[in-house]
Order: sequence, then structure tokens, then C-alpha cells
Amino acid sequence: MKKRDYFFRGLGGVLSVLFLAGCGTTLSPIEQRIQKEYAFFAALPEDEQERLRGGRVEIGDSMDAAWIVYGKPTKSYERLTEASVNMVWSYSTTELHPVDQFETTYYPVTGRRGVTRWSSDLQLQRSYLHDRSENLRIEFREGKVIAIDLINP
Repeated sequence: MKKRDYFFRGLGGVLSVLFLAGCGTTLSPIEQRIQKEYAFFAALPEDEQERLRGGRVEIGDSMDAAWIVYGKPTKSYERLTEASVNMVWSYSTTELHPVDQFETTYYPVTGRRGVTRWSSDLQLQRSYLHDRSENLRIEFREGKVIAIDLINP
């Protein structure tokens, strides 16, 4: 074997080990957000920490707890009530639906005698419809969860 073959085998082995090591250290989104807000999370009682790790938010939890579980909202807005102004976080998903349709395409064709004429063909065009649907809404008053709306399609 040539030195070059040993080099490429060794390089392939090192890259394989690095790839597999990277796959094993991927944290869940909740764990990543816990690391970002570790001071807040560490101050919580152990049962609340486990509940948040399990992805559950309850009435009375703080905005930080909701952020740890669900992340940044798709949009946020204020809701004015008779008694207060509440913050609402809305979480949506977007689905793409392909739409196929045939369209007529025109193009010039030059014949053997140098005469140019227009010809047409049908061409398949694919476009996508964006379907955004809200699936979760959390309402806060004074930084605490007061309502959770789970929206089933």
C-alpha cells in the first residue's frame, strides 16, 4: 500500500469518529434553552425542573418557564381586557402544499428556409401554497401564565 492510501484511510476513520461523536452530543431544544437560562432553571424546585424537561407548562408558570418549553413564539401581541393588558404568545406551524398545473409556453422555431414561427408546448409548473396554522397560544398577566389554548386542527 502507498502512503497516500494509509493517509486517506486514517482521515476517513478520524472523520467517522468525529461525525459519530457529534451525533451523540446533540441536545434537545428544551435542553439547549435550559442551558441558556440556567440560572433561572437551577433556582426551580426539582419537581418543576422535571416537569419543564418533560415539556409541560402549567397555569402560574413564568414567561421564562414557557420559553424553556416552547421557545420563541411565532408572534406575540397584547390583549386588552377590561381589567388588564395581557401578553399573548402564539405558536404556529407552516406546511407547504405542492400545486401542479400545466401552462402553455411559447418559443420561436426557425425552419430550414430561415423562416421563424412560434410554437407552443404545455409545461408542468409546480408552485407551493403556504398553509400557516396556529397550534398553541399562551396568555400572560404580570409575567405569569393565566391561560393555555391548545388548538387542534
